[in-house]
Amino acid sequence: MVLLAAAMVGCGSSSSSSTSTTAPLTGIKKRVLLSNQSANSVNILDASRDTVSSKNITVTAPTKMLTASGKTLVLQSGRNTVTVIDNATEAATFTPSLIGPPSDIAITPDGKFGWVAERASGGVQFVGTADGSVSPTLISIPNARRVVMSPNGAKVLVFSDPLSQVPPNTNTFFVIDTNSKVVTPITSPSLDQPFTAVFGTSDTQAFILNCGPQCGGTLASVVSVDFSGATPVFSANVPVPAATVGLLNGTNLYVAGTPVTPPPIPPSAVCPLSHCGWLTIINVGSLTPGTPIPITDGLHEKMSLANSRLYIGAGGCSVDPGTAVNSVRGCLTIFNTTTPGTKFPEESAFRQNFDVTGFRPISGRNIMYVIQGGEIDIFDTTTNALATGITPLDVVGKAFDVVQIDP
Repeated sequence: MVLLAAAMVGCGSSSSSSTSTTAPLTGIKKRVLLSNQSANSVNILDASRDTVSSKNITVTAPTKMLTASGKTLVLQSGRNTVTVIDNATEAATFTPSLIGPPSDIAITPDGKFGWVAERASGGVQFVGTADGSVSPTLISIPNARRVVMSPNGAKVLVFSDPLSQVPPNTNTFFVIDTNSKVVTPITSPSLDQPFTAVFGTSDTQAFILNCGPQCGGTLASVVSVDFSGATPVFSANVPVPAATVGLLNGTNLYVAGTPVTPPPIPPSAVCPLSHCGWLTIINVGSLTPGTPIPITDGLHEKMSLANSRLYIGAGGCSVDPGTAVNSVRGCLTIFNTTTPGTKFPEESAFRQNFDVTGFRPISGRNIMYVIQGGEIDIFDTTTNALATGITPLDVVGKAFDVVQIDP
């Protein structure tokens, strides 16, 4: 493994390193980065051959990653820093120092700025990916837990941690103008523990996912908000069983979550598992929900679509015995959106946990990389099963997230 080091200082407190003996580029044409939390590294994968490069990028405790326009931003757990990776040089170029530990990150579409929520510090900071600069002060937002970037990078939505909320923030989210850095709170009775958002095509219109009872509120729902004018315009609420993650595809908004009161036990036609979460498909034109579809339970925060298959991931789910010896049904659900049907893949019972923390469909292939239980699994998106003919990748450490940095 080659250690990459250097030192530069930007606005605020930032550090990085460089040497004249930078390792040569891997030459891989379809690169994927994999954050290896316990190994303190970001691995480089060859996604055309499903192999691991011998070159790693040293990053302490890397978890969530986002990439845009040649830059990758890495959240570091348990540290007051994030890391910027230059995709072209395959090097960690900056490690900006923050006021507090990051709880979430977002990156502008042009890759020039990263936005960092810092729950413990009660605010948001932004970093420059070209020079490692960091805003010297916090944009104050209580319990800032999640950040969502708009399609063109003009707005960042910030959501407070609902599990520690007290009024009035139980019905509030925050909008930051990325140019002026002005923050505007948006408060409404239509909001009930707002958890996250899914943007449409506009930077000023989004679907807000109200967590409701799962986060200590009253009613889970989805509400459309237009905040282009001086006064936000809210649609009628669309009630759903639960809402902590969503994905928009055409006129369909897919929303998943787990209600506080699970369906009856034992398994039945209503819920084929010991405990269920729910997937709801909302037509955004008419704002009408379909019949909820049972999925795994747990805290759903990951969703990805490939080849008409919707991959839904959760953490902390109820684990059921599998059909084979030493197998279990974990926290992953695959829903076929074309010929509706749901599959609950099984995995080895010897894994230490079954949380799903990352998805990445591989361009030009019918392949989905899935990070679950600290391992990387390769699924065939035409069969809803592990891909055959591909040697499983063995991660030495704990995989957490995965991003593709080449077309």
